[in-house]
Amino acid sequence: MADEDPKKRGSSAPPSSRPSRPSEVPPSSRTGAPARSTRPPQLSTAFRLSGIDFDLMGAARRILEGALGVVPGERVVVLVDRARRDIGLSLADAARNIGARAAIFSLEEYGDRPMRHIPSSLQEALTDAQASVFLAGFDDGEMALRYELLARVRHLNLRHAHMVGISRKSMIGGFSVDPSRILDATRAVRMRLRPESVLRVRSVAGSDLEVRCAPSLRWAEFVGVLRPGRWEHLPSGSLVTSPSSVSGVFVADASIGTEAGANVGLLDKAPVRFEIDQGLCRAVRCDDRSLDRHLMDFMRREASLDRVGLAILGTNIGIHAATGEVTSDQNLPGIHLGFGATYPEHTGATWSGRAQITAAASTSDVDLDGVPLVRSGRLLV
Repeated sequence: MADEDPKKRGSSAPPSSRPSRPSEVPPSSRTGAPARSTRPPQLSTAFRLSGIDFDLMGAARRILEGALGVVPGERVVVLVDRARRDIGLSLADAARNIGARAAIFSLEEYGDRPMRHIPSSLQEALTDAQASVFLAGFDDGEMALRYELLARVRHLNLRHAHMVGISRKSMIGGFSVDPSRILDATRAVRMRLRPESVLRVRSVAGSDLEVRCAPSLRWAEFVGVLRPGRWEHLPSGSLVTSPSSVSGVFVADASIGTEAGANVGLLDKAPVRFEIDQGLCRAVRCDDRSLDRHLMDFMRREASLDRVGLAILGTNIGIHAATGEVTSDQNLPGIHLGFGATYPEHTGATWSGRAQITAAASTSDVDLDGVPLVRSGRLLV
């Protein structure tokens, strides 16, 4: 829900600077500095052991085994940017530990960013893979690249983890529990939802919102357990619908989607207040004037971008605090909103915007049909 079609966005380098194909990445490269060479330097055993990030490796294992279901003998393609190469290397190590093979591609190796198309060598590697991971920061100029990648994933029937804007902190927090436990919690919440349910949201930050469900629309489940041909934003853990009506005040004090929101990060010092009437955002207020202008300009850019397209009910019981990264924060237990896109293929909505901004709250109380569902960011299931 962060910015791509689900549960977002260079000039080419000279031919001589393009690697023809990445090498399989051994665990020993974890602490090596990023380099254009596809053969990273070997490190001594003692140095490798002292540099192991056990928390990151645990999260990487849960992504590969729990979310992507990687088994021995399979091939995983990991596409990263330079800032997230260490995370990519942890995924490659985890793959090798379970008997799979991993190939890492670095965006910067293929030219200047933003990039708008998938490098040909990556397309070739995807053809031989069973699972893939995209790990890069928000860059509005790379929306076309990401859409192209997701189309390729569907065409090749891959299991794909889409991790835009994710850092070490949110990766560890988002995968602190096994995806099967998130699945169980999500199903428990879904059993309590009715077609005409009403959710009431309040928070210390100032949210006071009523969300009414549409009996004709569906709740889509995103729990990070992927099948061939399917992809999700990870970390995951949410139920998503296009609401019938939303009215009141919603305060996003965790994070906002888009590149501008990613640059701001955690919104605890400058929360964004959305004033909503019958599903339309009538006003946006934020002490960060740059972010305030960005949001208003976005919503005025074209039709339906000022309309609440999604109500997102976070169900990831392993996330206990906001990180400032919306891909993770939208799974915090509580209600979050998406303006613009409705993802009709999942929700059954009859309208949709061509873009989206996701607004996430850090801690809230939610009542479902008058019964407590979330208190202080904890699910009561």
